[in-house]
Amino acid sequence: MVESRAKFAVNEATVATAGTAVQLPDIPVGSACELVVKAKRTNKGAIKVGESALQAQAGKFTLEPGEAVKLRISNANKGYVDAEVSGDKVELIVEQ
Repeated sequence: MVESRAKFAVNEATVATAGTAVQLPDIPVGSACELVVKAKRTNKGAIKVGESALQAQAGKFTLEPGEAVKLRISNANKGYVDAEVSGDKVELIVEQ
């Protein structure tokens, strides 16, 4: 059985320039926890997710506005996002 965590972190990342992937912020992810990456509902285009800048830019995995993905990784900074539209954002939440 996995016990509840005492705290969680909420953050966001902005893709300032479409086509230029950004690394997610340094947020530790607790053991047996998942990072939730959600494309903001107000985005104008898709968000592309990858484990490197090149992979995010290639757009093999995309999130439409309002969609989310859970990632079981040790730190949010292991992920990258790119956007079809400059200024679009992702929201992040994770138990620690």
